[in-house]
Amino acid sequence: MAANRWFIDSETGVLTDVLLCPPDYYEWIPSNDIAIQTMAGGGSIDRNVLSSQFNELVSTLKGADVSCHFLTPHKGMPYEVYTRDSSQTTPFGTVVTNLSRPERVGEEKEIRTFYAPDEIWRTCTAGRIEGGDIHIIRPGLLAVGVSGGRTDIKGAAEFINWFEEAGWTCRMIHFPEHFLHLDVIFCMVAENLAIAAVDVLDEADLEWFRAQGIRILPVTYREAMRDMGCNVLALGRDRVVSPRHSTRINAMLRAEGLSVLDPELNQFSRGGGSIHCMTMPLRRQSLQTA
Repeated sequence: MAANRWFIDSETGVLTDVLLCPPDYYEWIPSNDIAIQTMAGGGSIDRNVLSSQFNELVSTLKGADVSCHFLTPHKGMPYEVYTRDSSQTTPFGTVVTNLSRPERVGEEKEIRTFYAPDEIWRTCTAGRIEGGDIHIIRPGLLAVGVSGGRTDIKGAAEFINWFEEAGWTCRMIHFPEHFLHLDVIFCMVAENLAIAAVDVLDEADLEWFRAQGIRILPVTYREAMRDMGCNVLALGRDRVVSPRHSTRINAMLRAEGLSVLDPELNQFSRGGGSIHCMTMPLRRQSLQTA
């Protein structure tokens, strides 16, 4: 059935299908502190390099046996390339999120064009919530970031309630709006293994992750904000996609026995997003049946 076509129950199951958007109309805009710093320093996008880097990411994913699906890019939607935010695949169907920034609100129409109507399980309406704040860690465990900006308490509470009704353990992770989304400061890299800006997350939240059996490798504030170093994509089977410029983090991941695929993506990270932001997993193998 079409309604069961897309499914994930973790951040680390083997990835088979992913949603991306070509960066035809991608621009740096002063909508986040990272882009503001880049622009204040006189940075400008090299569109040939931008296109080449996106194609390298697609080639990397296809080389890892991931089927790539694409939204249609639109003028006036400079951050449509960050497909993580506008929808969320779940074990129950797709959720259409509720984007915060005015330049991103129009992305919902394209999302509803991509998904068949019976593939959409829920639509977020109670508050603001974006996919970069949603981490379906493993079957039965969910974390949702709340900065009050891209995702607010009402939006997070609505989403969490749907999972708690299904018996999941859930937690809101609060952090300053400066960091945009949870995936700027926390990401799973393999089952029960994460990287995080440990000097940013509250100690109570770090203890909660540890209590769930999640070991955390430390990333510095500078690596998280300058390099988008936490913003990686686990492929399953101890493989992770991480940007080439994150040299120390990549060495740390390799020392853990992970295979690191490292396309260059600095044209995107300098605008406030990277690999995790640019990919919405559509289907992963279930950890319950792995």
